[in-house]
Amino acid sequence: MSAPDPRGRLRRNLLWLGGIALAYGAIASGPGLWRRAFPPGFDFAPIAGLPGFRRLEQGAVSAGSPLLIGLDPDTAPRLPVGDPCAALFGGALGAGAVPVAYFTDVRCAWCRVMTPLLRERAGGAAPSIRLAWHELPLLGEASVLAARAVLAAAEQGAGPAFHARIAAGRLVPTPEALGRLADAMGLDGARLRTEMTAPGIDRQLALSRGLADLFGFYGTPALVVGRTAVLGRIEGADLDRLIALEAAEAATAPCA
Repeated sequence: MSAPDPRGRLRRNLLWLGGIALAYGAIASGPGLWRRAFPPGFDFAPIAGLPGFRRLEQGAVSAGSPLLIGLDPDTAPRLPVGDPCAALFGGALGAGAVPVAYFTDVRCAWCRVMTPLLRERAGGAAPSIRLAWHELPLLGEASVLAARAVLAAAEQGAGPAFHARIAAGRLVPTPEALGRLADAMGLDGARLRTEMTAPGIDRQLALSRGLADLFGFYGTPALVVGRTAVLGRIEGADLDRLIALEAAEAATAPCA
């Protein structure tokens, strides 16, 4: 019988201790590193009244911030939602990348984190998502005015860019300031100010509010990724895992 190899035992002990150190370091460095090292499984729940759609339960998202809650009582008009797929995704439906409906507010702090993640995944030569924007102004009258301007800018082909400029700056939304911003961006500021009060803008805002009610979105950011509703910020790695899962299940999704 050969004698035990002390060097082999030493290597095993070092590997075991290294594993413990890695796990401890992940915990000590915060939940972000731990989640990246050991991503949890998704916990889904069905959404009442929406066959085929599901909700990503708390744990994969960070939805507990008071920044999510509207400042004023929410008395904005709603439109009943007929076809949720068409209302959610509009022109983002089609073959290829996963459709994503994004509900956002220019004054929402977490939206400033989510927007670049979504735009990155919607861009490039081979985007993983097709993005449909929904202005959901819940943070006061300034948010409502800014949302109207974003939707009016979209009529000139610059909705997301206009949203980004307002969200990134210190602009106090007034019709005059928003018109000047439009002119500075090469848009027609006078046309934007006129269209901000158009019935079509009222309808878009009311439809987005109706969808938010339907999916239980009481704050922003909020997403519908394929068939999955997500309220609150979601980490980039979790977003990628969810997109991949939705792509794999696209054939059975309610909006396929």
